[in-house]
Amino acid sequence: MFPEIAEGARKQIKVKKAILDSEAIGYNPTSDEFLPFQETTQRRRKYDIEEMAKKIPLKAFVFDVLYWNGKSLIDQPLTERLKYLKHVAAGDALMPEGGEVVDDAKKLQIMLEDAISHGLEGLVVKRLDSLYEAGARNFNWVKLKRHSSGELKDTIDCVILGYIFGRGKRAQFGAGALLVGVYDAKNDQFVTVSKIGTGLTDDEWREIHKRADKIKVEKQPARVKSILQPSVWIAPEIVIEVLADEITRSPTHTAGMKDGEPGYALRFPRLVKFRNDKQAEDATTVNELIKMAKLQYKK
Repeated sequence: MFPEIAEGARKQIKVKKAILDSEAIGYNPTSDEFLPFQETTQRRRKYDIEEMAKKIPLKAFVFDVLYWNGKSLIDQPLTERLKYLKHVAAGDALMPEGGEVVDDAKKLQIMLEDAISHGLEGLVVKRLDSLYEAGARNFNWVKLKRHSSGELKDTIDCVILGYIFGRGKRAQFGAGALLVGVYDAKNDQFVTVSKIGTGLTDDEWREIHKRADKIKVEKQPARVKSILQPSVWIAPEIVIEVLADEITRSPTHTAGMKDGEPGYALRFPRLVKFRNDKQAEDATTVNELIKMAKLQYKK
């Protein structure tokens, strides 16, 4: 087990012996985004372990309990096993994920899209009465994934709407993640499409914080439509070019959100460059983003 998870687990589980089914994933708590698998696997090394632990922190997401204080649970239905997850306290090391009970296919589709927008591969759907079957994938456990065609062909011009305070090393930069959006030309407003917390150099973080603080505002700008609340709002003036792996749907972003339908979001966004040649209204529009989303899977 990774050292920081082992140490944290001792504090979060008040039990002598337990076997948990979990998965460790690289995670940025500031931007609430998961890191690509290729980045997480950089933790598999013999040397510079402590340095990589700081650079790529992990979260172990616990989604099942197999053994608890001398009692085997593998022959218990899922509903019974999940009761033991309540004894696993959420913290910096372990994140208990008991899931959500759904009986509506549309709700399940929204959950799938939202998981993908956060950088996950998809969902695992389990029958409530299913027993634990190691390595088995049948109608008791179904893995829902959507195969992406990979990197989008075009970049997206986004507007920085605010930033979230940095943690750890990023505290010195002031900003640890950016809330970005696109332009809704029909309503003359800016709508959110992503939070960006990875892919920027130290110098880029410093530059963004320096430029953003010159135009920070006391409250959410009237022309900004957002569910998410950053630490600091800024006037929608700074345009950046962004590359992402995929455009997906998310109930937490407002680009294209209407009539109860989730908005559009970027998966694994990263900054390419500043667009000093563009005004905020010259950024990618919602209609352009929707067209790109429809074209992304076509050969």
